[in-house]
Amino acid sequence: MLPAIGGAGLSIDEVAARLAAALGADLRDPRVQEPDTVVATVERGRLHDVAVRLRGLDGLAYESCNFVAAVDYVNRFETVYHLYSFASNTYLELHVDVPRAQPVVATVSDVWPAADWHEREAWDMMGIRFEGHPDLRRILLKDDWVGHPLRKDYVDSVENHPHV
Repeated sequence: MLPAIGGAGLSIDEVAARLAAALGADLRDPRVQEPDTVVATVERGRLHDVAVRLRGLDGLAYESCNFVAAVDYVNRFETVYHLYSFASNTYLELHVDVPRAQPVVATVSDVWPAADWHEREAWDMMGIRFEGHPDLRRILLKDDWVGHPLRKDYVDSVENHPHV
């Protein structure tokens, strides 16, 4: 067992146990990734509720969303939320499966405002729609770009390059 970290005085194993107790079945397969990270999966339909609960968790609140990533596994997508708790000085990595046929997941930008631009990037590059996002539009590519270039099945279009 690792020593206590952060102001909460908890070991990473204790953090994982408290998260599992607080979120119950909503936090699937929580596991420790030493020295300071807990990794878990959240059901797509439960993400927003879990985010709200994590942000307000007494003594262990995950106040900061450092990054939102999108992954293309060919048959499905995944969004990955990298969260940080100042109280415990630990990270939480939440993985959410997103079906390729319906690439939609709830926004967490109202819970963690920093997620706003990350969600826009995931929309722009991967085509994952964040339901409820206040301004979901392209952020890296021009507005009339055709497709989402980080998808593994992406084929570029001549319309994207009018001056070539």
